[in-house]
Amino acid sequence: MATFCYRIRSTQKNKLVKVQILFTIGRGNQFYVDSQYLVLTDAWDSKRQAVKSRYAFTDDFTEQQGRELMKNLSELRSFILGEMAKDPEHAMTKTKLEKIVYSFHHPRSVSGGRNIRNRESLTDYIARYTHEMGDGTRLNIHKLRYGASTIKNYKGFIVQFDEFCKAKRKRFDFGDIDLKFYDDFVAWFTAKDYSINTIGRHVKELKIIMRAAREEGLHDNGLIESRKFRVLTADVENIYLTESEIRAIADLDLSNNKHKDIARDIFLVGCYTAQRFSDYSTINEGNIRTLESGQRVIDLKQQKTGNHVVIPIRPELQAILNKYENRLPKAYEQKVNKFIKEVAREAGITEKIEVSYVENGEKKTHLVDKCDLVKTHTARRSGATNMYLAGIPTIAIMKITGHKTEKEFMKYIKITEEQTAMELMNHPYFSGR
Repeated sequence: MATFCYRIRSTQKNKLVKVQILFTIGRGNQFYVDSQYLVLTDAWDSKRQAVKSRYAFTDDFTEQQGRELMKNLSELRSFILGEMAKDPEHAMTKTKLEKIVYSFHHPRSVSGGRNIRNRESLTDYIARYTHEMGDGTRLNIHKLRYGASTIKNYKGFIVQFDEFCKAKRKRFDFGDIDLKFYDDFVAWFTAKDYSINTIGRHVKELKIIMRAAREEGLHDNGLIESRKFRVLTADVENIYLTESEIRAIADLDLSNNKHKDIARDIFLVGCYTAQRFSDYSTINEGNIRTLESGQRVIDLKQQKTGNHVVIPIRPELQAILNKYENRLPKAYEQKVNKFIKEVAREAGITEKIEVSYVENGEKKTHLVDKCDLVKTHTARRSGATNMYLAGIPTIAIMKITGHKTEKEFMKYIKITEEQTAMELMNHPYFSGR
């Protein structure tokens, strides 16, 4: 008599692996087929063919994922048994079982257009994916909760994807995401004068969502991995502020405007620590400690990556911490972005900068005042760049910024060709010393 059960075929600990179907027709006649569902090896009970009843769930494999897995495996079992009952005279083969599993995950591919079971659509999955990012049941690659800005971007993607579907008068599903879709998607954004990097970000978000859905067994569309389905990028004018410009901002008397004063101080903390806004804007007494040497440092775990960093407190930073009794006032990034541009203008940071933009699919350039390009992330880039120009070893700066590779770090900081030449002039090879 033919039987089947669920198995995993890995002995590695804490590894996500596919649950497989072991089908046995008779002694010595058995084969494996992927179910398309994933489980953490430590959470699987081989005897019960189920998630362990007393497993201590973690961020790697949540209780919700365990419940969903058991529900899905139960539905798959019922579906396979139903298909076997339709054709009891013919023995099961590996090819036949693979087709059954495929039709379970792709109900619309069955002849006649019948939906054998309700399958989550791409639109529904995008909504669930984003909701789980927000409530913390879906974590990032560092096994940490997604930041508010990332969640905001994905919510923006939902709006854009919905508008695109309405414009095309079509409800796109997993199987519709092909190269023609890509061309239409990019052309639609281009016609709306979206920047190349904004278009690229939305394409990247779609690719991430499609990959996640494929890993969860909702489709097997691999066209997003094509080289032609690429994430568009373009160089942007990410400026940095020099030490003299930062001092000009610090020296402003903003006592008559509380909002500008707070925005300026929080921005300066970013310049002196080279951290992201999500980290430098929330520094408090819990992040401050004194080493045995007497040096005061800021000790924090970066929200985005989980990296642990320790930053020496320079005198200018200590003055700001003293001003607020080691607890920075709460500030919203949008507000800081607004006020810091005004503060930079008051500080005389009005150098003309050439920036490029896309209009009707064409790349154009124009001049803007440098102050209008200053934003919260300028602080981090300024801090890292000025540390480098001060001669601090790259590896030491990377310990503060959290960059993993020197190549990644060098792409991040803003060093002009002139600054590189000046640095080289001090080298014995060029100076003759």
